Parts: sequence; C-alpha cells; structure tokens
Amino acid sequence: MKYYLLFALAFLLNSCQLTDANSSEAVDKPLLAWAEAYFSFDYKEALNYMTPESEKWIRFAASNITEKDVSYINEHNQEAKVEIVDRYMMAGDTTCSARIRVSDFVQLGFIGEDSKVIDQAEYQVTLVNRDGKWLVRMEGPLQSGK
Repeated sequence: MKYYLLFALAFLLNSCQLTDANSSEAVDKPLLAWAEAYFSFDYKEALNYMTPESEKWIRFAASNITEKDVSYINEHNQEAKVEIVDRYMMAGDTTCSARIRVSDFVQLGFIGEDSKVIDQAEYQVTLVNRDGKWLVRMEGPLQSGK
C-alpha cells in the first residue's frame, strides 16, 4: 500500500510540472510586457502581446482618452510597477489565468470623473497559448478586482 501512495504522489508531482511552452517564464514574460505597455498607455506595444480579437478593447480604451487625460498622463509621468501575484493553468494547459498587482499608475477618469494616480490595484488577466506563444485575451474593458 505504501508503494502505491509513493507512486501516486510521484505521478501527481510529475503531471504538475510545466512544459517549456507552459513554463512560468513563458507565461510571465509576455504578461509583464503587456501590462507594462498597457498601464503606460502604449497600446500599440500592448497589441503585440494580445490576441487579435482583443484589439477592439484596446481601440475602445484609446478612443475614450481625452485631451484632459493626455495632459494628466504627461503631467504625472507615472511608470507603473507590475508584479504577478499568482497564476494557474486551465483548460488543458492552453489557458492561463493570472492575477497581477499594478502600483503607481494613472487611472483614467470615467464619465464625469477626473483621472488619478492609483497606489495599487489588482487585475485578473487571461492568457491563451496560440501556436506556442502566450497572448493576453481581453473579453471586455479591464477592471480592477480591488
């Protein structure tokens, strides 16, 4: 009985190991590059790390930036800090859900609100593996989980 438990434990540990395409580095690198670009309002760069169907949400975000927002962004010149809080693989290792913490970034104001610098917020981000490359998939405007 003891050997069966050891065998089962070894099997479980081996099955949880990430392959090269699913290594934490393979997921983290594009996630961090996307987040740094996105929270710096470099939407053109952020698109390099996103699925094609997510482009409409970047266009939506860009189309809502006003002259007042641009002035605020330039005035505060914040460099967002991004860290990955956790991540887990789903759906046969082709989808990854990650939680990121973003600090010291400009959050644009909603209708009737002013833009402001946010000390810290957390966001849930989904990545998908397409042809061995991890890409952020947005299914709507990004929202903080606070």
